[in-house]
Amino acid sequence: MVKMKTHITNRRDAIITLVLVFSILLLMNVVSRYFYFRLDLTSEKRYSISQPSKTLTKNLKDVVTIKVYLDGDLNAGFTRLKESTRNLLNELRAYGGKNIEFEFIDPMAIQNLDERKALMTDLIQRGLSPTNLTTKSKTESKQQLIFPGAIVSYGGRSMPVPLLENQIGFSPQQILNNSEILLEYKFANAIQKLTQYRSPQVAFIKGNNELTNLETAGIRQTLSTLEYEVKDFDLHSSYHIPERIDVIVIAKPRTAFDEKDKYKIDQYIMHGGKVLWLVDGTNASLDSLKMSPTGQFVQGNDYNLDDMLFKYGVRINTDVVQDINLCNPIPLIVGQMGNAPQTEMFPWYYFPLLVGDNNHAIIRNLDPVASFFASSIDTVKNPGVSKTILLHTTENAKAQLAPTRVHFGILQTKPNPAYYNQPKLPVAVLLEGEFESVYKNRLSPDFLAASDTVENLKFAEKSKHSKMIVIADGDIIRNQVRDDSSAYPLGYYMYTKQQFANSSFILNCIEYLIDDSGILETRNKEVKLRMLNSVKVEDEKLKWQLINIALPISLIILLGVAFGFYRRKKYAS
Repeated sequence: MVKMKTHITNRRDAIITLVLVFSILLLMNVVSRYFYFRLDLTSEKRYSISQPSKTLTKNLKDVVTIKVYLDGDLNAGFTRLKESTRNLLNELRAYGGKNIEFEFIDPMAIQNLDERKALMTDLIQRGLSPTNLTTKSKTESKQQLIFPGAIVSYGGRSMPVPLLENQIGFSPQQILNNSEILLEYKFANAIQKLTQYRSPQVAFIKGNNELTNLETAGIRQTLSTLEYEVKDFDLHSSYHIPERIDVIVIAKPRTAFDEKDKYKIDQYIMHGGKVLWLVDGTNASLDSLKMSPTGQFVQGNDYNLDDMLFKYGVRINTDVVQDINLCNPIPLIVGQMGNAPQTEMFPWYYFPLLVGDNNHAIIRNLDPVASFFASSIDTVKNPGVSKTILLHTTENAKAQLAPTRVHFGILQTKPNPAYYNQPKLPVAVLLEGEFESVYKNRLSPDFLAASDTVENLKFAEKSKHSKMIVIADGDIIRNQVRDDSSAYPLGYYMYTKQQFANSSFILNCIEYLIDDSGILETRNKEVKLRMLNSVKVEDEKLKWQLINIALPISLIILLGVAFGFYRRKKYAS
């Protein structure tokens, strides 16, 4: 009787426990619908997205469709990039819900040859370049064409997203790692561009002999592809710069600005406008140098901008920067063979490759930026404005003050590092803060009274928090031009056929000036590269296979035998 009562009690307790477990699970399920959270236990938050990306995806009004063309039989590196892309898109969908849809497509898996060619042609035309992937095994090596990229579509518009970075001087593992780091930024940036209610407007200032449209065709094409509205704006033909323009670009002016045009730029800044300055400190030019056997007598430029830039927080020096450690070469004729001139490539110290050494979003994970007769920049004490050096030379550099003579004779002897003792000369500086008008206390009461009667001309002495970037080399935004008057991509150096990061740098500058949501800050995400020792892996392959496969199975068998022996011994009687 006692045994039956105990059995009934145990049964009742089991049922109560089961009901409680199901009730707790149901309650947790209901609560989780209202209190959503995700845990990322990695030290660098590898699987988390930033708050701006969360806000962006949560506020989507329609479906974003993402087609990723990285699938199929890939090697370990690209498989990792594919899985990182999948993890990111799953994270975006966790916050965007049904408004984020994605699929992975292998273009090479399309059986119909015409359809496959049409898709590949379309992807190339959209800006997704193919990569020739070599997969090696112990017995064979095969090559295949892959498209490490995606197409993001929203509201009838689409934008390409290249997944693989093209970086000079990095190992394949580092390139793949940096590509993983930038995934969130690239997808969030594409979604932001496609969902914005109007395209950001970028205006290239005209009126002071700035670079031509052909000389800036590379960056213009890139901006247009990324849904920017690109236009020209003639300072002389308007009485003010409209606030509708998000950023103005002053690209290598070659004549002085008059006070009327300076006033228009100043008041555009005071009313919240952003400026990307690209101004040469001297008149140094390779074409002029080649035309003179004795070299070029280089002088400082006077564009009547010194007082403005000084007031905002910087000074462009009238000097020419040299760097013997990192620079581009130029071809020079060294002799004749028959009727054909013989040329050799020589490092040209006046064409330094500029780098950045901080983690600012504009320059993080960027290749060097090619410059041509750049000048140095000094920052000026200005309590309301912070300064960030974006680009500078390497350790072995110096600034040659103008007036001076630049000639090819310096290439006849090996440079003495002792003379190149001005490390990290600044060439590009970001200014952020509240700028004071250069015309404060300089205008007559009559002029101020007249301007205040027109809404767009109301004089402002000080800006709200704003930004501008000053670059002491106008050629950083200039693309080289072919003989047939077509433009090379921005950053392409035709003498070495190398692609530098000029386009990415200028694009990042413009995006940082325009964007206040913080999307660009996702470039600062860090993913640590934890590489395996490939030699050690090969040598100890069998040992670790036994530890990970044979040992667990053996332990389970051993525990099963021991448990059986224990039961026989206990219940044998």
